Amino acid sequence: MSEYRLAAGLAAVLLLATACGSGDSESSTSTNTSASASATTSSGSGPGSGGGTAAAQVLTATQAFLATLDDSQKSSVQAERTEANLSQWSNLPDQLFERAGLRMDSLDDEQQAAVLAILKAALSEDGYEQVTGITYGDGVLKDAGGIDLDFGADHYWIRVLGTPSETGQWTLQYGGHHLAVNVTLTDGTMTLGPTLWAAQPAYYDKDGNEVEPLKGETEKAFKVVQSLDDEQFDTAELDTAVTEIVLGAGQDGKTLESEGVKASDLDADQQKLLLDLIDEWITPLNDEQAKAKLADAKKNLKSTYFAWYGSTESDQPIYYRVQSPSYTIEFAHQQGQGANAGGVTHIHSIYRENGNDYGAED
Repeated sequence: MSEYRLAAGLAAVLLLATACGSGDSESSTSTNTSASASATTSSGSGPGSGGGTAAAQVLTATQAFLATLDDSQKSSVQAERTEANLSQWSNLPDQLFERAGLRMDSLDDEQQAAVLAILKAALSEDGYEQVTGITYGDGVLKDAGGIDLDFGADHYWIRVLGTPSETGQWTLQYGGHHLAVNVTLTDGTMTLGPTLWAAQPAYYDKDGNEVEPLKGETEKAFKVVQSLDDEQFDTAELDTAVTEIVLGAGQDGKTLESEGVKASDLDADQQKLLLDLIDEWITPLNDEQAKAKLADAKKNLKSTYFAWYGSTESDQPIYYRVQSPSYTIEFAHQQGQGANAGGVTHIHSIYRENGNDYGAED
């Protein structure tokens, strides 16, 4: 990687801001990795499992976290569940976006472990590993050099919107550069819509093992598109180039017209491949709550569209979209030039639930 530093000036900052854009275009560790390290050592039941319902576990874990905070910290981390507060997330690094709440590196070990316990309760094992894989990767990005816009494995924020309770509606937010997890609980039901999953680098070595947080979302999409015949691909291929997610940060309430090949025009094996891809986006939520969403995805599969832009050869930059009556998925490799740029090592993606983002309106 080139010796490209912040001292290179404002142009470098603007370059990264473009590469990590919030998706408003329609065009078609730190060396301290304590937060991620705690992921393998913190106590508590395994992700998405244990006694009681998942919602009850999330509530208990959230209350336990809040109990570790002093009054000043509680004032920072808790806020009203307003439209403005719900939308205050981004894929940009902290130097380019003002976040609210408490950042992990401002918390002590006990408090960090309590945050991770909430994530373990809300997410499946795979979902939890995906979160920690993304956050650890930000530390790898920091150590790699290039432009440093306040990257770091523990530069991720926790925030609680609304009053945690068994009934009513409240939202837990956890995010930072290339991650925005929005977990909304409504009378015991849960949603991850909207959640932004991204990665830079898209894969890296950790303790001799390759880590690729969005591997399934990448490889299974290529399996779908490579299964299409010429006529199906012509239908799936978008007419206009799309190189960035459209429904990213700042796009709440926006919808897209369905495009691509309809699953009803796929054969049984192709439909199975598509459902397998969809599974990757729903199962980061804990197993209990994901079950009903998977059943809905299967029920509405034939009304689901798959759209594609880019090469069909694996390991090439691409964009794809999956649109169901219930959810919209977007995935895009980011391009760019200079340090920390794109290729197939920089991904933005989004999962939204149509009409049910943040659990819909109160």
